[in-house]
This record gives sequence, C-alpha cells and structure tokens, in this order.
Amino acid sequence: MAMLITVTSVTAACGDGGGEVAAAPQSETARPGAAAALDTHRRENVAFFERFRMPNALLVEPPESLAAGADAATAVIVAEVADVRRTRVVGPPEARVPMTGVVLRPVEVLHGKLRPELKDVVVEFTGEATVDSPESIAALRASLPQGQAVWFLRWQGAPPPTSKPGARPIPQESKKFYGVVSLDGGMFVQGAENVVSPIAADSGETAGAPTMRKAGERFDKLSELAKRVRGLD
Repeated sequence: MAMLITVTSVTAACGDGGGEVAAAPQSETARPGAAAALDTHRRENVAFFERFRMPNALLVEPPESLAAGADAATAVIVAEVADVRRTRVVGPPEARVPMTGVVLRPVEVLHGKLRPELKDVVVEFTGEATVDSPESIAALRASLPQGQAVWFLRWQGAPPPTSKPGARPIPQESKKFYGVVSLDGGMFVQGAENVVSPIAADSGETAGAPTMRKAGERFDKLSELAKRVRGLD
C-alpha cells in the first residue's frame, strides 16, 4: 500500500496559498520529555509506515535537501497518528483506486502553516487493492503507531507552479486533504540507530544524488532533525 501517483505529482509542486493557521509555539518540543517522545524507536511504527511504500512510483525528482523539502511543503509538523479511514475512491470506472487517510494529531508546526479551513489533518495514501474490502483499514487501525513523526505536508489544493494548457482544475474533494511532498523522504521516524523514512522504498540507500531523505537519515535522533527544520524559519 502506498501513496497514489497522482497525489505525488501534486504534492511535489512548490508554493502554497494564503490564509493559514499560525504555527505552534517554538518552545513546544523544548518542553521536558519532548525530545524523548521524538527519539524513542518503536519497531512496529516503522513496520506500519512501510505499508505505504510504492517502489518505482516517483513522477518527479525528490527535493535535494531538507530545506528544499520544507520550501515545497505547506507545513512541516511533528504529529502523532490518531486514526486511519477511507477517504474516497478515485480514477476512471475501469480502474477505481480506493484512498486511505492517515489522520494526524499535530504536536508542533516546525515550518510553514496548516490550512485553517481543514478541521482534520488527513494525509492520503492509496488503500487496499479493491474498493469492496474494509479489512485493510481495520488492520491499520489495530496497529496504529505510537509516538511521533516529522511530516513534510503538501496541501492538495495548492496549484502546481506550471500546468499544461487544458489541464483539469484541482477537484474540490482533493482540497480536503494533504499529501507528503515526496514518497522519498516525506516523513521521518526514529529508527533503531538513526532517523529513517519508512515510506521511502529506498530508505537506507546512500548512493546517488543528494535528496531530502538522505539528508534526514543522516541524523542520529529525530529531535535533531526537528531542530534543523525549526531553524529554517
């Protein structure tokens, strides 16, 4: 299970609109115990997010650094997972694709601003293989991760910087949700030895051009990554 390709192409675009929620106080993750909440490794958390991988699905190159990823994001937040739910079914009649929403409970906004009109922070990923079975949602709910992660979120209502003539307008339904800025480094959790991006198919790979995932996975502690992003403002 992984993020829908069409969502990836939208969320990888740069810039965002106005009218947004103010960031949480900068001291939020400086309170006692905050670093421990970020830096606690839970193997089951990594396994939960690995279900959203989609190998060979990148339509655009990922941001080359954490700063570039933050610039491409509507908001970068520390958050806990509150729930998962079916959001919608997309695609033509002959190839309907169910979508799963990961509902986040924000702890701190590290960079940017969340959209004020959205009551919930819901990040869309592709759902189960068929539109008729709810079993995968139930399985996800039974294994919700504990603790916190850092999310680079892109509001799906933000227009791309360029569009082809005749391009379809962004569906109203899409404007209810966020996506990650890239499947390769759009969110991070604490791993056993260092920070990891479990939704990335190439998590742990160090060869090749620089990317935000590689930059993030160089940190030993997730609290250090959060501090780095917080300092970008």
